[in-house]
Amino acid sequence: MNEVKLHEEEVDRIHMEENYEVQAWCALFGITIRELRRAIDAVGPSAVKVKYYLKEHNVHTVNPLV
Repeated sequence: MNEVKLHEEEVDRIHMEENYEVQAWCALFGITIRELRRAIDAVGPSAVKVKYYLKEHNVHTVNPLV
């Protein structure tokens, strides 16, 4: 499996216009693009806010470190 990594300066915000970022965030959170888009629409592109949104709404993640 090819692992997509984010650069250090990219970990604060999720940029939906960057395909590699979308893939990396979806893999990290263990969610689909649709779920990621729904979370961003609800709380904005802050990675921390998206993380808490996913937890609040019981969107299952496969990565226990998230």
